[in-house]
Amino acid sequence: MKTIFGIVEKERKPNKKYVFVKVLAEYRDHQLIEVQEARLHYPSEGEVIWSPAPEDIHAGKVGFYTVEERNEEEYTGRPVYSKFIVRKELENLKYYEVFPIPFSLAQNHDIVYLIQNGFDAPQQFSSEILLLTNDDYLVGPYRVKQTKEQKWVIDSSDDKLLEIRKKGMHLVKYNDKNVGIERYFVSAMLASPVEDYLDCATNARIMRYALKTLKDQQQVQEISRKVISQLSELVSDLPPQVRYERIMQAIELLDKYQITKEDIGQFEEELLQYPVIQRKIEVELEERFAAEKARIEDEHRKVLNETEQLRRKKEHLLVEMEEIERQIKEREERLKKADKALELKIKEMKDNIFQTLADLLPFMNLGLNVSVHNASDDRNHSEWVVKDVDETTVYYEDINHLMTSIAENLCMIGMQENKAWLTAKTIIGAILFRKPVVVKGEFSFELSQAIGWAVAGNDHLTVFPDIRNFTNKTLINSFSCYTRPDCVKSLHLCQIENSPAELYLQSFLDHWRVSIDESLPELILISIKEESELTDSFIQKLSFSPVISANEMITTPDIRLLRKTHRLVFGSIPARLLVEGKILKEKSSEFNNFVEIVQEVMSFTKQKEAFKKWFRLLEDERFEEEAVSVWVVKVLLQPYVAREQAKKILEEFDSENILI
Repeated sequence: MKTIFGIVEKERKPNKKYVFVKVLAEYRDHQLIEVQEARLHYPSEGEVIWSPAPEDIHAGKVGFYTVEERNEEEYTGRPVYSKFIVRKELENLKYYEVFPIPFSLAQNHDIVYLIQNGFDAPQQFSSEILLLTNDDYLVGPYRVKQTKEQKWVIDSSDDKLLEIRKKGMHLVKYNDKNVGIERYFVSAMLASPVEDYLDCATNARIMRYALKTLKDQQQVQEISRKVISQLSELVSDLPPQVRYERIMQAIELLDKYQITKEDIGQFEEELLQYPVIQRKIEVELEERFAAEKARIEDEHRKVLNETEQLRRKKEHLLVEMEEIERQIKEREERLKKADKALELKIKEMKDNIFQTLADLLPFMNLGLNVSVHNASDDRNHSEWVVKDVDETTVYYEDINHLMTSIAENLCMIGMQENKAWLTAKTIIGAILFRKPVVVKGEFSFELSQAIGWAVAGNDHLTVFPDIRNFTNKTLINSFSCYTRPDCVKSLHLCQIENSPAELYLQSFLDHWRVSIDESLPELILISIKEESELTDSFIQKLSFSPVISANEMITTPDIRLLRKTHRLVFGSIPARLLVEGKILKEKSSEFNNFVEIVQEVMSFTKQKEAFKKWFRLLEDERFEEEAVSVWVVKVLLQPYVAREQAKKILEEFDSENILI
C-alpha cells in the first residue's frame, strides 16, 4: 500500500462504476514527490483505477488516495489497463494549489488589489491557494470563491493575515488539457519559514478591527478626536508588525471622516423628506420582499420536489412488490404443472414396466428363457428417425467456409446478420468444446434444422423421441444411419419435453462428452418448444452450454419453400479441420472487462477458463466492442444464474444500446 496524489482527468463512461486517476506525485514524509516516468511506475498510462468510484466524482477531482497492486490476471490482455487500484480516498490530507501572478513582492498594493478584486482562472479550485510572485515568493494560503463575474476573490470569511515565504520547495507541475494551462501543487506541510505577512483586509474590516481592539481596552461611546488619540496610544504599545499598520490605517480613515451620532440622526431626517430617497427605500423594500418571497418559494419547491420523489419511490416500491407477488404466483403455478408432469411420467414408466411383464408371462409359463430387452425393443421401433440422403452437398475446405454457410442459412430464415455470425461461431464452439446446444421457442425446430444441414448436410440426423419408450440404447442405435464417420455429424433431438428423453438424456450427454467413438455425432442440437419446470431443470444440468432463444432471433420462417428452391446450404467438413488451437485467438481483449463486471454481481472463479475460450473464439471485428460480452451473458450465462443477477450484469454492459 502507498499513497499517491492525483487527478481524475476524464468523466466516467455511461453506466460505468469506475474512473481512472492520473498519478501526479507520491506522498512521502508529508511531502509531494513528483513521479518521473509515471507510465513506467503506473502502467499502462500512468493512471490507477478507482472502482467502484462514488457517484459524485467528476473530471477535475484532485486528492490523495491509498493504492495497492492488483492481481496480474485482473488486467493482463487489456490494451489500456491499471496495475494499481484505489482502496481509499484520504480526505484528511491537504494540499495547496499554487497560482502564478505577474507581480513581484515589492508590488504589494497590486497583489492586495488582485486578492480583493479577483483574478481570472479557467480551473476550479478545490483547495486553499498560494500566489507565486515572479520573484519566487509564496503568498498565502487562503480560501477563494468565484463571483458572478467569474473572478476568484478571497473568501470574505477568511479574516487572517497572509503569510509570505520564499519558495523553498519543489512544485508538482501538471499540464491540465481540460482547461489548457499548466497547474502547480504543493503539500500543505510547507517547508519554508514565514518571512513576513501581507495584510489584505478592506477598509471596513480594518475599521472593525481597530474599534474592536479599542473596545477591548477602553469604553468609547463615539468616534471623535478622543478615539483617534486613544488609538494612537494603543498603537504605541504594539510591536512593529502588521497590526501596527492596520491600526495606523484606521486612524487615517477616522481622521478624514469624523461623524457624530447627532450628525447622523439629523442627516437621516433630512434625507427621508426627499421623494427620491423615499422611492429608493420603497425599491429597496420591494427588492428585499421579492428576494424573501423567492427564497420562500424556492424552499416550497424543494419541499414539493422531495414529496414528489417520495411519492415516486412509493409507487416504484409498490410496482416491485406487485412484480414479486406475480413471480411467486407464476412459480407456484409452474411448480403445480411440474408436479403433474412428473406424476404423468412416473405413471408412464410404471405402465411400461407392467406391459413388459405382461409380454413375458406367457413365455415364462412355457419355461422359455426370453430377454427383457428383446421384448421391449419391438415397441421402441416407434421412435421416428429422419435423415436426408439426396440433397446436394457442399464440401468445405476450411472453417471460415463452414461459418459462412451457417450464417447464410440463418439469414435465409430471417435472422439478422450479426446474430447469424454470433450463432455460427457459437455452433463452432459447441463442436470444439463438446457442448450440446439447446434451442428453445416456437421456431426452435426450424432454427435447429437450418444449423444441422449447414454443418453436416446429409449426415444430419433428426430424431423424434418416442413419447413412451425412449432409451439411450435406441438413440445410439440410430447413429448407424451416418455414412461418413470422418466428417462432422450432427444430431437434432426434437421436442424432448414430450418424451422421457429429458430424464434419460443427461447420462448419454455425460458419455458423449468424453467419448472418442467416431460413430457419435460431433454436434448435438436439442430443441424445446414448450418450457416447463422439468425442461428448466434439464437445462440447469448442462453446465453453461449454449441456450439460444429462437423467438428472439427469427419470425415465421418458410423453411419448406427455401428447401424447394434449393436456397439452403447442405454442407460437410472433415472433422480433422476443427482443431481448437488453430481456430481460437491467442488472447481476448474483452474478457478481463467481462470478468470484472460479472464478479461485482456473483462469484465466477470456477468458470473463468471455460468462458475465456468462448471469448477467444467469438471476438470478431464485425461486432461492437461489448457485443460479445452481451451475447455471452444472454446465451451462456443468463440461463444458469438468478434472473436479477443476469439483469444487473446486462445493465452494466448497456445491452439495450448494443446492436447484436
